[in-house]
Amino acid sequence: MKKSKYISLVLGVAMVAGMSASVQAKELKYVFGGNESGLTRGGDRFAEVLAEETDGRYTAKVYIGNLFGYKETNGALSQGLGDVGFVIAPYFRAEYPQTNLIADLATASSNPYAATGALNEYYMTCDACIAEFKAQNQLLTGSMAIGPYYMYSKPRIDSLDSMKGQKIRGFGTFGRWVTEMGGSASNISSNDVYSAMSQGVLSGSTHTAYTIINLSMGEVTDYLLDAPIGLGMGNSLFSTNLDLWNEFSDEDKRAFLKAVAHGHATATVEYQADNLIVLESKPGEYGVEIIKPKDDLLAKHEEFRKKDIDLIVKNAVEQYGIADAEARKDRFLELLAKWEKLIETIDYKDSEALGKLYNDEVFSKVDISKLN
Repeated sequence: MKKSKYISLVLGVAMVAGMSASVQAKELKYVFGGNESGLTRGGDRFAEVLAEETDGRYTAKVYIGNLFGYKETNGALSQGLGDVGFVIAPYFRAEYPQTNLIADLATASSNPYAATGALNEYYMTCDACIAEFKAQNQLLTGSMAIGPYYMYSKPRIDSLDSMKGQKIRGFGTFGRWVTEMGGSASNISSNDVYSAMSQGVLSGSTHTAYTIINLSMGEVTDYLLDAPIGLGMGNSLFSTNLDLWNEFSDEDKRAFLKAVAHGHATATVEYQADNLIVLESKPGEYGVEIIKPKDDLLAKHEEFRKKDIDLIVKNAVEQYGIADAEARKDRFLELLAKWEKLIETIDYKDSEALGKLYNDEVFSKVDISKLN
C-alpha cells in the first residue's frame, strides 16, 4: 500500500512538472514576407535548433507570406505583432543608415558563404548598427547574403542601346546599376514585380536567378542577362522583437543565437542551390533564355562594379553623416578576406558544417550583455 502511494506521488509530481513545462513553453511567430525558398528553409532550421537547444522551452512557427509583406515586417516586429522575421534593411534607408552602408557593398564579393560570415561578424560587433535596430524595438542578429543578383527582362536587353529608357526594378546598388546602364530604376517590393511586369509597367527586374521560379517570373519575362551585379546583403533574416529578447534567460539567449547561426547557414546553402537550378537550366526550361551582354554593356558593367564602392562611402558621408564610413568599409572588406579563407577550411556547402563555423567564430563569442 505504501509503495502504491509512493508511486502515485511520483507520478503526480511528474505530471505537475510536465504541466509546468507545458505552460512555460512558448511558440514564437517567425514571419517571412515572400514565398517558400532557401530562406524559409533557413527559418525552419532556426526553429529546429531553437527547440533543441532550449529543451522545448521555445519553439517557432514559420509563417510564409500570409501575415506581413516584406515592407510590413519591419513595423510588425517593432510592434510585437511578430516575434522574429525577415527585415530588408535597404527598404528603410533613413532608419538603418549604418546597416545599409555595409549592405550596399554588394559588388565587393560574389561568394555568399563568405559574405554571410563577414556580415554576421561585422554586424554583431557594430554598436551603431545594433543601436539602429534597438531604436525600432528590434534586435539585429546579423545578416546574410543571397545572390548574385542578375537582371531579367521581357524585351531582349543585352546592350547599352537596348537598355535606354527601360524601367527596371532595382534598389540600392542594383538601382544604381540600372541607372548607370542607362535605364530607369524603380524601387518596388519584389512581391509587386510580377504584376508590374505583366501590366507592362516594368520591362524587367534585378534579383536572384531563383526568383524566376519561386516568384513565377518566368511567366512574365523572357531573358536573363548573364552579368552578375553583386550580392543582396541587406537581409536581416532573424530580426527579433526587443521585448521578446529581454524576456530570455542568458542560457536561452545563447541558444537563440546558435539557432540563428544555423538558420543563416541553411538559408545560404539552400538559396545558392536554388539559384543553380535556373543558372544551369536548358534554354526556355523555366521560361527564360540566359543571354550574354554585348561588349559595350559588359564594359560599363565592369566599370560600375569597381567604382560603386567608392560612391557608397561618399554617399554615406554626405547624405547620412557617417564620418568614419571609409574605415567601416575597410573593416568589412578585411572581414570578407578573412572569411574567404575560413570557409575553405570546411565543406561550406554542408549547412551543418557552415552553421557550426558561423556559431564558433561569431555567435558564441557575442557579449550578450551589450544586446539588452
